[in-house]
Order: sequence, then structure tokens, then C-alpha cells
Amino acid sequence: MSEPASLTDPTPLYRLRDGLYAADLLIVVVTDLNLFTWLDARRRAGQVTDLNDLMAAHGIDARAADVMVTYLVARGLLCRETNGALVPTPLAIDHLVAGSPYDLRSYFGSMRERPTCTALAEVLRTGRPMAWASALAGQQWSDRLDSPEFAAGITAAMDARAAYLGPALAAAIADIPADRALDIGGGSGSYAMALAASRPSLTVDVLERPPVDQVARTLLAARGHANRIGVITGDMFDILPSGYDLHLYSHVLHDWGADQVRELVARSAAALPPGGWLVIHDTHIDEDRSGPLPIAEYSVLLMASTLGKCWSLGELREFLATAGFTIEACRSTGADRTVLVARRA
Repeated sequence: MSEPASLTDPTPLYRLRDGLYAADLLIVVVTDLNLFTWLDARRRAGQVTDLNDLMAAHGIDARAADVMVTYLVARGLLCRETNGALVPTPLAIDHLVAGSPYDLRSYFGSMRERPTCTALAEVLRTGRPMAWASALAGQQWSDRLDSPEFAAGITAAMDARAAYLGPALAAAIADIPADRALDIGGGSGSYAMALAASRPSLTVDVLERPPVDQVARTLLAARGHANRIGVITGDMFDILPSGYDLHLYSHVLHDWGADQVRELVARSAAALPPGGWLVIHDTHIDEDRSGPLPIAEYSVLLMASTLGKCWSLGELREFLATAGFTIEACRSTGADRTVLVARRA
């Protein structure tokens, strides 16, 4: 039985949750780094400052620096020029630079004692994710998945998100001619259910590691899909099963660093037949890495909590090309998400 369509657009609620850490990052940028004062002083001295200069001067990890700069550009506080130079915008110069009569640095600084700010300052320096949800003590999310309680909770969270996004994804790729789909890292199986509901002739399986695989089996059985959707126990970083002509990564690649993303798409290339389809459903930064702002804000949360970030379309195009894929389409789905449709040569 198909789920009823959502009557309202939940995008503002997704953005509220996904952008939780962005304001705290700005507090750290303004207080700990005093970034705009530094950049403006270099600008006035005629010095060109790029991302590498910023990283070296402030001791910032490369992934974190990229996420930080993309967010500040999207927020309208930095301009990234064609030569890579980073220049503060008039808004930043007027309100976030020492000596301005309208300097708001102390206003932001009054919130610096927030625990998330301290944790984010450490992530900027080391590149290591903080404990999940800024817990005072604990492991990052991927290590905690071995706990059945945590696995059930995080899977329920992703399942809730997919209730709206799953049907939108299924509609966006309805024209892809595929017979067997593998939902890699598919969590509860919500996206697999949406694909199966929209295409009765499509065989869909979910690949998940323990104990999430058992959570998926339980939910699929409770929703009447046990006979239609299979669950394969396995690690996506091992050899992927053959026999599928479509691989789906929905909200998976953003949890991992560049090396892991390259590995995953290479494993898909090895398992898919020539002409097979690779579908990446996620939040994607624009080609010029200037936004959109809601996705740049979400990237801050991912940078803080995982090994990944929101990947740009340009970065993904390079990863896919190296593995032997060509992007055929980029389509909007819902709540700031897009789907990249790629095909193996």
C-alpha cells in the first residue's frame, strides 16, 4: 500500500535541522580566527589570499577549510574570485572587521561559550569529526553504528527523512530503464520501497551492514515489503554483489571523504555491467562552490559530524569520470536534494 502524499512542503523544517551548526561555525570564524579582520588587512596591503594561505596561517584542515569557505561565500561574507583569491564582502568589512564603527564581533563573541563552538574549533584544526550530536563524550556516528540502540535510532531518523524524499526520488528517475536495483547503504529500505512502489517490474534489494540490516528487515516486514524487497548483509566497502543494472547511493556519499567516495564509485563500476546506471541522491554544492546557502549550511553539519561534506557537482563529476562513468542528468527531487544520473561506459 502506497503512502499518502505529503500535503505541505517540509523544506523549511529540513533546513532548520540540517543547518544547526552553521551559526556556531560563524561564531568561531569571527572570534577564534578573526578571519575577516585578517583578510581585510591583507587586502588593504595588496596581498592576494587564497585557500592555501588561509589554511597555513590559521592551521585549518583542508576539508574543514573548504566547507568553511563555501559556507562564508554562500552567506555573502566572502567572495571567491576567479584566481582563487578570497576577499571579504562589504557586509563583512562593515560588521566583522576590527575598527569598524559597526563591528559586531563582540556580539557574536558573547555566544562563544556554546559547547558546539568549542567542538567546531577543534574540527577546524584537526579535521576529525566531533562526537555525534555534540555529545559531551562519545564516538562519531560511524563507530556507534555497531550499537543496536544507536543503529535503530539513526535509521529511524533517516527513515523519517525518506518518507517525503523517497517518492520524489522515484519520480525523478522513473525513466531510467533498469530491471534490478541495489540500494547501497539503504538504511531502513525507505528509498527501496519508494522505487518498488513506483515500478512494479523493478527488483530492489538493500545492502546494509549489521545491525542496520536487521533493522531494515524488521521495518520492511512490518510494512508488508518482505517478499518484494530483499536485504543483503554486507559492507559497501567490500566487493559489491553482481547482477544489478542500477546502483543507488542515497544520502551516503556525503558521510565519507574523497578517498572513500572514489572507492565506492569504483566498486560500483566493477560490479555494474557496461551501460549500467549509478544514481546519487543527495544535497550537492553548485559547480562554482558558491552555494546554495541551505546546502552549504548542511555541509557544516556533515563536516562536523562525519568524514564527509556536501560534495560539489564538479568534484563528483571528476570522481565518476575516473571510475568510468558519465553524468547523464542532474535533476531536482525535493527539500534541496538533487539526483545525479550517471552511466557506466
